[in-house]
Amino acid sequence: MSERERLQLLQAKAQEIVADLPAWDGESPAVLVTVIDPVTRQRLGHWFVPAIGTAPQPQPRPGSRHLRAVPDAS
Repeated sequence: MSERERLQLLQAKAQEIVADLPAWDGESPAVLVTVIDPVTRQRLGHWFVPAIGTAPQPQPRPGSRHLRAVPDAS
C-alpha cells in the first residue's frame, strides 16, 4: 500500500468518526476537532462540532470547585 492510499484510508476513517458527532449550527459555541496522522503528524482534517451536549460532563467531587458548561437560560 502506498503512502497516498494509507492517508486516504485514514482520512475516510476520520470523516466516518466525525460523522457520528452532532452537526454544528454555525452560531453556538463549538469545539474544533482536528485529526492528525500519528506517523507523519500530517493533519487529516478538521471539523467544528457543538461544544455543549457532545459528551457527558464529569460530576464534581463533593467539596471541590469545578467549572461546568450550562445552557443559556435566555
